[in-house]
Amino acid sequence: MQTQAMTMNAPTDFEAQWDAIAWSDDFATGNAGIDADHRRLLALFNEFSLAVNAGKGDVVIRGVLDDLVDYTHYHFAREELLMQESDYPDYPRHKKMHDTFIRQVDDVGNHLSVGTELGAFLLSFLAKWLSGHILGADRHLGRYLERGGIEH
Repeated sequence: MQTQAMTMNAPTDFEAQWDAIAWSDDFATGNAGIDADHRRLLALFNEFSLAVNAGKGDVVIRGVLDDLVDYTHYHFAREELLMQESDYPDYPRHKKMHDTFIRQVDDVGNHLSVGTELGAFLLSFLAKWLSGHILGADRHLGRYLERGGIEH
């Protein structure tokens, strides 16, 4: 089965322009390390969004996406280590969310050579997943770590 690679066109080829996600205290988990990572993840998402909105070339967009994915791997590894070290009871479910996210981004990213609709889909997916995961699962983890006095 052959997969066609798509190329990204300038934003005028599609209607959606993606806004940056601004950090707010609503995203705070209560753990300084996790919050710093989340700030960096949102900054990388915003760079990706700007590159797509500006119709940057495939090489630029791929580079920004790769930076975002690389940092996500780093962050997930740090977060998962915290969960293991603190005997976090929801670790298996939380890790599964991480693994599923990475697999989905990799699946889309592998075809992101880059397509307008695919780029828009990925932006929408990333925005919803990052904000939803931080506001839900990660804030829950933050409260657990805070109760246990774990700060790193």
